[in-house]
Amino acid sequence: MDAVDKYLSNSSVNAPFFLVVGDENYTNIKAALLEKGLKAVSVSDCCGNADKRPNLDNLIGTFDFADIDSQSNDKKIVVLGLGEYLALCGEDIAFTRLSEIKDKKIGNARVVLLFRGVSEIIRKLQSADSKRFDIRRVLFTESTDTNANVVFVPANLNLPAEDGIKALIAKLENGYVSLSVKSNIVFDNSLLTTSRINSAYDGIKHFSPIFLLDEACGDESQWTAFLADLTKANGDICVVVDEFGSNPENNLTQWIKGNSYKNWLFFIALKLKENEIENSYLRYVLEITTSFTDFKRNILDAIISIQHTDKRFDKFYEERKILVEKLTESDVAAFVAENRINHAESVYKLTDQTLVERKEFVALFSNIDKQAVLQRTQSAYSALSDYLWKYTFNDRKVGDELNTLFTNYFDRYKWQKVLNGIDDDFLSQVEELAKKRIFTRLRSCNEVISAIDKTDTFLYWIDALGVEFLGFIQQQCEHKGISLRIHIAQADLPTITAINKGFFADWTGQKEKDERLDSLKHKESGGYDYQHEKLPLHLAEELDVLGKILEKAATMLALHQCKKVLIVSDHGASRIAVIKEQEEKYETDTKGQHSGRCCKTPPNYSPTEYDLPFATEGNGYLVLADYGRFKGSRAANVEVHGGASLEEVVIPIIELTLANPDTTVEIVEKIITANPLKAKAKPAAFTLFSKSELGNVIIIIKGKPYPAERIDKNHHRIVTDITKAGEYLADVFDGDNLVGKITINVQSETGKKNDAFDNLF
Repeated sequence: MDAVDKYLSNSSVNAPFFLVVGDENYTNIKAALLEKGLKAVSVSDCCGNADKRPNLDNLIGTFDFADIDSQSNDKKIVVLGLGEYLALCGEDIAFTRLSEIKDKKIGNARVVLLFRGVSEIIRKLQSADSKRFDIRRVLFTESTDTNANVVFVPANLNLPAEDGIKALIAKLENGYVSLSVKSNIVFDNSLLTTSRINSAYDGIKHFSPIFLLDEACGDESQWTAFLADLTKANGDICVVVDEFGSNPENNLTQWIKGNSYKNWLFFIALKLKENEIENSYLRYVLEITTSFTDFKRNILDAIISIQHTDKRFDKFYEERKILVEKLTESDVAAFVAENRINHAESVYKLTDQTLVERKEFVALFSNIDKQAVLQRTQSAYSALSDYLWKYTFNDRKVGDELNTLFTNYFDRYKWQKVLNGIDDDFLSQVEELAKKRIFTRLRSCNEVISAIDKTDTFLYWIDALGVEFLGFIQQQCEHKGISLRIHIAQADLPTITAINKGFFADWTGQKEKDERLDSLKHKESGGYDYQHEKLPLHLAEELDVLGKILEKAATMLALHQCKKVLIVSDHGASRIAVIKEQEEKYETDTKGQHSGRCCKTPPNYSPTEYDLPFATEGNGYLVLADYGRFKGSRAANVEVHGGASLEEVVIPIIELTLANPDTTVEIVEKIITANPLKAKAKPAAFTLFSKSELGNVIIIIKGKPYPAERIDKNHHRIVTDITKAGEYLADVFDGDNLVGKITINVQSETGKKNDAFDNLF
């Protein structure tokens, strides 16, 4: 500072003194100059308003003795902010102005220019005029480096920044290094480090350099709101996303629906914690998702691109199920449509959580190998798998012949309903049965009900419940711990509610009627129409209805609101009669009713006068037992009743009670042998032990039933027709209740004897 002191005391130098400093010493040197009594003149004061460049001509004019302070004989000033402002203006302007100022005549005044940011330009001036612009007029301090930098911020962003160029220069005059400013002035050639924030996202990156998310994660309005929140939180991002908790994935169902700023902010919270997400499927979705607009869709659809053979698939599938559990049907419908790209793969991506997916399972039976769909339904849509379970009819009042016929008939019927087609040989069987009318050998509904113990029984009438659903009901009751006893009866002809509702009117105890199944099948309110949709998609909703009814029954029994729930149907329904699309084949003198399945018996009717080999009479009606229609009635919606096909006329009456909690069964014999040789044929036989007493034991092996002979209350003897060695899986039933599963290991008797002989040597 000796050079400065000499300058101040040497009036022979008639020009300003250039004092060049850096960031490290600026504040101390400025203070020292003020202590020496120099008056501060600020460049910022030369700005006409907040965002107007300083008038340097006016500033330079103040260097004149007369203009500095007319009341003082000691005119000493220090000019602040000039170096920083000229550095912002760029090298050319700075060089021109400094050249002008260097030779400015100041009379007796002493003017010290405190420069920061233009040291190289001043050195350039000095080298060009070293004789006159020497140590008497310029001093470079030990440190002249500066890291001063300025960020220009748009006026519409809520970022902390100086308002205008005047405030910016004032801050620089006070020694600040890093500054932000909202200004319309452009400094394209600045010697200082400058940057311009062009968006809210740029502002966030400036405010929080560790913020690494891509700008495509949000739009300008979202980033603007985020920047405002970040400003309020003093740059602490954790505070901004604090409401979503330390594990935001736990709140996904709350925030995934919607497009508000809060929904987007939740997405950002997840992205920020992407590596900490426990749900691996969600983590995968976040990895492949940049834009919030794709987030919900990717949660649904990302699974589509993952092959079911991928080692990640099973875990992804289960974790995705949790994430989409509460999404709307319309959201999932869009996924289902996208998922159809490859039917062979699409079946693995569906769940049973939404009706639209359950319908898609049904639809896939018509598009890919039925066994592939069936195998997948066993784990992904168990209700449909339960429906296709082969129910073995076992009503002793019906007899073995009809039990066997019904078992095979209705198993084929269900598969044709699902596959939406008719086998020619099945159609031939239907027409043969239409002539035989074997259903007349069954008891009536009233006969069955009259023989049932009705003590503390709740009657539940399910309109249009056919025996096709007995496999489903049997499996569901096993899952729910309900014991069932199934009776098979015939509905009165024609199979319409008006003819078959007497049981309900006669019931004196608790009762309820449920018409949902009937509405789905053939009423417009059901929402299904074969003319618009050929596939049996209504089946999914039929299973939903029955599932809810059985759950209600199970709850009533568990709460001991009754000891028994008696499910009764008035008639069944035929899907195949609808898909057969047999035109109105039969003419009579009366109009067809119930989609032509029956009509009023014409006056003076005589079978010899009409060619109606598949029609029978009942209660004043002619009723068709094949899949034809009488003229004069509209086609059915998706299923039909009123006729006398087996699926319309054969009905179930089901007793539900709480199951015995301990029905464990096991095979007594350690070794079971059989002999396949014709001369010495010996089928496998064994003894079954049960912890609790069983009444009507039947085992089913590969779909074939084998009745058991009772030995005592805990033991039953079963003789099979199996003569080949092997391992056989069997289901054990007590009546209609599945009470256990056993594995029968059959060894060849011939092989055992040979082994015994060989062991002698």
